Amino acid sequence: MQETLIERVDSVISLLLIRFAPVWYATQTIRNMPLPDYAPLNPLSCDARSWFDLAGGLAHTSSTLLDVGGSWQGLAKELEHLAVSRQLQRPISITRLTGSYELGEFKHLSETNTFREAALTFDDITEPDTEEDFDQAMRQLPRGLAARHREWDGRLLLESSDLLPDLMPLIRYAGARQRDAMAPALLTIESIRQEALERIRNKYWWFLMGTDSADALQQLFRQCGLNCAVSGPLPGRPAHAFFFTTKTNQRTNRVILQLMSSKRSSQLTEFGRFLSQHRHRFRTL
Repeated sequence: MQETLIERVDSVISLLLIRFAPVWYATQTIRNMPLPDYAPLNPLSCDARSWFDLAGGLAHTSSTLLDVGGSWQGLAKELEHLAVSRQLQRPISITRLTGSYELGEFKHLSETNTFREAALTFDDITEPDTEEDFDQAMRQLPRGLAARHREWDGRLLLESSDLLPDLMPLIRYAGARQRDAMAPALLTIESIRQEALERIRNKYWWFLMGTDSADALQQLFRQCGLNCAVSGPLPGRPAHAFFFTTKTNQRTNRVILQLMSSKRSSQLTEFGRFLSQHRHRFRTL
């Protein structure tokens, strides 16, 4: 009976604080709120199936915010068109290839970070005997080589996965000798519209965190009458979610500043800032 009474008193006090001092209540709650560390969103591996699909994540989030409606429709439209891509014919350095969706006989390569690292690590990859053999093999590569460069994380995806058996010996040879190995390719470049990203960052706080953490934070914000929205589990990443709130409300900003000062980067990441700081332009060498 005594425990039940204490719980009731705590509940009444919490309700009074939420009503009369919501910002104070939110900042104190956040200070003591346990947010678990989340696993890497975009692990580095030769197996591109482990990579985060940013365009897919943005499309999912845009659709979710459109369903929420209201003031979130503007953000939804910005996110819908934030990621763009273009195709062009460009030579690429095969030693810079990072991964592929299909590894085939090279499934064991998923334990390494790049194809170059894999080629130099595993001795079962036989390289050309001479420089002349290497040059000839490079010239004989099919003209249908296709790749995708992701500017937001700098990775170069091999889309012509059927060419991997031809490429790995050449990557090993060139990587061991630190020499150029350029091949013509149909290249798709994924990028972020910087002007749209800046508009988003000027108006909204955008965080990446664990799904449970985002849900708990959303519940707290709603209790305190603060506006926010979450993406729900991201595609292929059920343990990750985006959390949004506006920068135009000073009461909200006080709560967010407490959140950022009391939590580690392994618990949440200001994702808009991350995208603005990570821009790897395509280079041929």
